[in-house]
Amino acid sequence: MNLNKYCKRDYAILGRVTGRQKSNEVSNSAGNSFAKFTLNVDLIYKRGDDSMIKRGPMALYVHTSDLACRCPKIKPNKSYLFLGQENDGSGLNGLAVTPKSIVIEWRDEWHRRMRRFQRRARSCH
Repeated sequence: MNLNKYCKRDYAILGRVTGRQKSNEVSNSAGNSFAKFTLNVDLIYKRGDDSMIKRGPMALYVHTSDLACRCPKIKPNKSYLFLGQENDGSGLNGLAVTPKSIVIEWRDEWHRRMRRFQRRARSCH
């Protein structure tokens, strides 16, 4: 994780995956199949001006093909750092993990690094 990757993404959030929807996968208009997770957003490090991301519960969608290869490996009741593009073309009501997204299991020592990225990101664009 570096400042360049941070700058290229629309959002950077810390969230805890609280569960996975038990029913069948969700599909978007392009016919892609997604698994739906419940995400509790704890901290927002970065988001766009017209972002729908807020602290609290929201939906997280992951391609079922990505889950099959365990990339990313998402476990319930674990915290993750999510970076990605909010308008990714998925057409889903929530955040979608795409190949350009970054999902890493959270470590407490990253908090200072993320705050430093926040300060330096003013010169991103």
